[in-house]
Amino acid sequence: MPWPNLGLVEATGYETQPKGSTVECQNVRAWEPSTGRSRGGQRAGLAKYVNARTADGKVQDMGQVVARAVPADQDEVGARTVVSYAVTNGTVAKFTTSGFTTATNGSGALSSTVPTIFSAELFGVIYFADGASVKQYTASTNTVANWTASSGSLPTDSSNEPRLIETWRGRIVQSGISSDPHNWYMSAVGDARNWNCSPTTSTSTQAVAGNNADCGKSPDIVNCMVPYSDDLLLIFGDHSIWQLTGDPMEGGRFDLISDTIGAPFGRPFCKSPEGMIYFFGSRGGVYQLVPGQKPVNISEKQIPERLNAYNADTTSVRMVWSDIERGFYVFLTPLAGGATTNYFYDVRNQSWWPDKFATAAHNPVSVHLFDGDLAADRTVLLGGQDGYVRKFDYTTPGVSDDSVAIDSFVFLGPIQLKNRPKLMLTDMKAAMATGSSDVDFTVYSAETAELAEGATSAVTKFTGVWSAGRNKAERRRATGHDIYVKIRNDDASEGWAYEFLGIEVNSFDGPRARQW
Repeated sequence: MPWPNLGLVEATGYETQPKGSTVECQNVRAWEPSTGRSRGGQRAGLAKYVNARTADGKVQDMGQVVARAVPADQDEVGARTVVSYAVTNGTVAKFTTSGFTTATNGSGALSSTVPTIFSAELFGVIYFADGASVKQYTASTNTVANWTASSGSLPTDSSNEPRLIETWRGRIVQSGISSDPHNWYMSAVGDARNWNCSPTTSTSTQAVAGNNADCGKSPDIVNCMVPYSDDLLLIFGDHSIWQLTGDPMEGGRFDLISDTIGAPFGRPFCKSPEGMIYFFGSRGGVYQLVPGQKPVNISEKQIPERLNAYNADTTSVRMVWSDIERGFYVFLTPLAGGATTNYFYDVRNQSWWPDKFATAAHNPVSVHLFDGDLAADRTVLLGGQDGYVRKFDYTTPGVSDDSVAIDSFVFLGPIQLKNRPKLMLTDMKAAMATGSSDVDFTVYSAETAELAEGATSAVTKFTGVWSAGRNKAERRRATGHDIYVKIRNDDASEGWAYEFLGIEVNSFDGPRARQW
């Protein structure tokens, strides 16, 4: 019984479950974090990246600023220095593993009522978009100040400020003004304070906006902007995708990518190191996109229904790439709190793996792929609903989610033979990884795969425990046309990894009912 590297597949019948997949699983991976080997086991746990917090509320935004460092002596390269920042309940602060330091003028600088805040960097300065204020953050001095225009006027409409912001071609790009949802705005190249769209002498580097550009406003309302390259800016609407090709001051134009697929509001996307865009669709599902080509749904053949049942108005959709795991996370966080299921996509195996945190406060509102100098700092950071910043612990894998048990399990099977004869399981030999915690196993069997997967007491044949290393042969018997073996651990401070399971079955006709 090999580990189901193809992950969860629910798009087929129970009797035709694809080989190498599983009918049900939770909090497991085809990649095991303690060794980095491609073997099955429990996912990496969560640990607090910072033991302190600035407020009891949502971490609305996170990011980092990288600058050139000066070496202190000959033992240092002095390549760079990293400053991480977060916004919690409207307060801006920088943070390290040691704690938070509230920025000067950072307390209550931004809106505390909006669920998420977005930011963009230009030359070491962070600019925020929260729909209510115009602030900038200088990382080198840990200072928040008003973001003012040196020429022209910052985008605004009465009291409505932009809620979307990105950096593209050396410009700060904004959109998301509620009273003008089709419009977009770009600062002058290299100057986030220059918003003069009508200078005396027109230049290719001046500020520009949709309402005074030749390419015009976005044909659809702007829900999301994805800077792809120096020549391409993707704009996702409610039901369409447009590609801004070229700088709008140098003949840029809008090209239609799709007129049926859009994306939710915010940043429901991530980008792989190879340049592949992955995004959450406006009607659900996850797509991959190469600019200039049609988007491809990568979830419909495996878990089509799971990623469709979400409320775009009350759910924060965030995605983040994980370098270590070679895949990306899809976080679907109810803004009002409550349990949810998140998902990880393994690009190597093209497989989906559902995750559940036992505590709703762990579900992230903001996410960030932190790129630190140390191996322990090259990880995915999650900004929780409780004000804490947590990380996936890959280097010293956690065996819990911040001291809360991880309920991890996987179904192996169904075990069935050609022509579907009745089976008798007669022998099982299992081996768990060295250092693995104990796992509980349960054998289910029934006349159909669907009945067996129901995992009720009626189809439960026997249970047991497997420990690290090779276990004694299990010679209890179970009969049925379809057999599953479920492996599970839901204990705190425990993690496990799978090596192999050998199963011996015999086929037989079994007792026959009288027939006319």
